[in-house]
Amino acid sequence: MNLLENIGLAFSTIWANKMRSFLTMLGIIIGIAAVIAILAIGNGGRYQIQKSMEQFGTNRLMIYMNWDNQREMRLRDYLNDRDIEAISSINGIEAITPLYEDWSSIRVQNQHMDVVLIGANADSQVITNVEMIKGRFITDRDVDNYSNSIVISEKEARELFGKMDVLGETVTLNSYRGPVDFHVVGITKYEENFFSGTMNDGRAQVYVPITTIMRIYNQTVYYGVNLKITNREDMDRIGQQVVRLLERVHNNQDMYTVFNLEQMMQTITGVINTITTVLSFIAGIALLVGGIGIMNIMLVSVSERIREIGIKKAIGAKRRTILLQFLTESSIISLIGGIIGICLGFVLGAGASFLLNMPPLISAKEVMLASLLAMAIGMVFGVYPANRAAKMDPIEALRYE
Repeated sequence: MNLLENIGLAFSTIWANKMRSFLTMLGIIIGIAAVIAILAIGNGGRYQIQKSMEQFGTNRLMIYMNWDNQREMRLRDYLNDRDIEAISSINGIEAITPLYEDWSSIRVQNQHMDVVLIGANADSQVITNVEMIKGRFITDRDVDNYSNSIVISEKEARELFGKMDVLGETVTLNSYRGPVDFHVVGITKYEENFFSGTMNDGRAQVYVPITTIMRIYNQTVYYGVNLKITNREDMDRIGQQVVRLLERVHNNQDMYTVFNLEQMMQTITGVINTITTVLSFIAGIALLVGGIGIMNIMLVSVSERIREIGIKKAIGAKRRTILLQFLTESSIISLIGGIIGICLGFVLGAGASFLLNMPPLISAKEVMLASLLAMAIGMVFGVYPANRAAKMDPIEALRYE
């Protein structure tokens, strides 16, 4: 009996016992579905983090006030223009911009929208990796002239104006000192990412000259500084150097903290990897249980077909032929369960990823490995029943009633 005949016989047996075969597959279905869903979510999470890092800007450092010590903070502990100038002289800094932003809202006629209002200069585009769709970004001339220029995202353009051709249009900022009109000079690409969902409450970012926002809010100090570092290897050194400089100038301690996005992302990725590993181990237990279920059902199948085995052996079937017949059957059962599990895993992964606002990602290689894993489980746990069938004495088997 060749392989194709064994496969055909296996499908006939499975079809003849549909409910039993499905229940046998159930453990494999659950295990493989869990593995695929976990991989899809884990891969999607890692991709989303990497994408967020690229959008947020690489080699980026933020040094800002340590809000844990807010009670001890004094006005003179905050950063000023002299601090920004001193920090910019540190070797290895490619771009620098003071940090001042606020949650606010803008409106066009009766249309209102909540935004994150960010004070910017010409370096801000380099640091934040903002992608322009139309127009230009904030320039040094805007900063020097305290201009009422504003750069909005395509999200504001569509929701406030209903179109993308809005350069030169007026938007009104709702500040606590009253409404202030701004003229749109540029439109940025809007993409939701890890930070827009967790740090900005889903608000789009708009940029105005740093001097203008400071004038509107009547501020003379900044709560931090945003840096673009030339070489990634220098990030820790420069971060600590900036903190020491500020502590020396302001005669304080523990008032400033360094935010290194890449370190935070590495930590989050590590947590995702750990969770994925633990959940995959749990899914592996489900696969083990599924394998044991296949072995038990195959033993039942062997017991039900003792006379059939005896007849085959009596007419010349070799031990190897019987062994391959039952191994093929257990492998096919497990493979079908694996395929169903892969499909179910796709659905579960897509559903969970939709709720988590991230793309479900699974590679063809991982699907292939999951299929091979399912087949391997069927083969491994089918060895004992198949071997038991192959070793049967044909005379004893023919006597079996």
